[in-house]
Amino acid sequence: MAKMTEAEILAKMKVLEDRIKAPSIWGRVPCGVRFEDLQDKRYEDTVRLLKKHYLPEEITYRSVKIADDKEGTDEFTHNLRIWMKDKMSIAAVKEGTDKLVGCLIMRIQEKQAFSRTFSRVKITYNPQYSTVMTFYNAIEKPVDIYQKLGVRRYFKVYLVALKPRYRHRGLMKEMLKSAILLCAGAHVPGISGIFTTCRQQQIAEELGFQKYHEIFYDKYKVEDEIVFWDTGLGNYGAALMAYRLPNVEEPPELKKQQSSRFNVQLENIEGDDND
Repeated sequence: MAKMTEAEILAKMKVLEDRIKAPSIWGRVPCGVRFEDLQDKRYEDTVRLLKKHYLPEEITYRSVKIADDKEGTDEFTHNLRIWMKDKMSIAAVKEGTDKLVGCLIMRIQEKQAFSRTFSRVKITYNPQYSTVMTFYNAIEKPVDIYQKLGVRRYFKVYLVALKPRYRHRGLMKEMLKSAILLCAGAHVPGISGIFTTCRQQQIAEELGFQKYHEIFYDKYKVEDEIVFWDTGLGNYGAALMAYRLPNVEEPPELKKQQSSRFNVQLENIEGDDND
C-alpha cells in the first residue's frame, strides 16, 4: 500500500475538518429550501436580509418607520449580532445556489438569569427602537414562561423572516418545526416567542403552541395615541406563545455539556434587550 504524501494527508484532514464544521440540517422542503444552523459565515447576509425585508415589513417596526431611521436600524442590528452569536439560530437556504432566503433567530433563556434580566433597566437609545421594545416587554413581563412550561430553560424566538418570493409556501411552519427539532437536540424542553400576525399565531397553534398573553394593537396607546396602526387586515394583536416539548426532559442538574454547540455562556450584556 502506497504511503500518503504530506499534501494528501493535509487534504484529507481538510475534508474531515470541513465535515466536522458543516452545519446540522434540521429539515428540507420540496420547493428546494433546507433549514440548517445559522453559522457566522451567513451573519452579514442575515443582517442585509433583515434590513431589506424584515424591518420595513414587520408590523411593529413598520409602524414606527424604523427602516428610515439609521440610528434605530443600527441599534436593532447591534442586538441582532448579540442574539446570533450563541449559534442557536436557523438559516433557510436555497438548495443549489446556497443563498440565504430566510432565518429564525433564537437563544436559550436560563431561569437562573430570569430575575436578574427583569430587575435591571434595559437601556435603549433610539426612540423608535425603544417604542417596539417597550411593547414587547409589556407582552412578555407578566408571564413566567418557566413556571407555565415547568422548565428551567427554554428557547426564545426573537424573529422569523423570509424573502417575499418564499412566503406563502409553508416555510415559516417548517422553520418553526426545525427550531423544535433543534430544541430537542439541545435537550431544551420549551420554546417561546412573540408572534405579531394572525397567520403566525395560527401556525404556532397548529404546532402545539399555547397563547399566554396578548395585547391588541388598537388598545396599546402612548399619550392617547395608537402606536401600531399599520397592522394589515386581520392582525389584531401580538401574542406571547409557548410550547412544551413532549418527551424532552431536563437533566436533574444542569452541567456543562461536552459539545461546544450547546454549551451556552450567560452574559449580562447591556443593550441585550427583550430577554
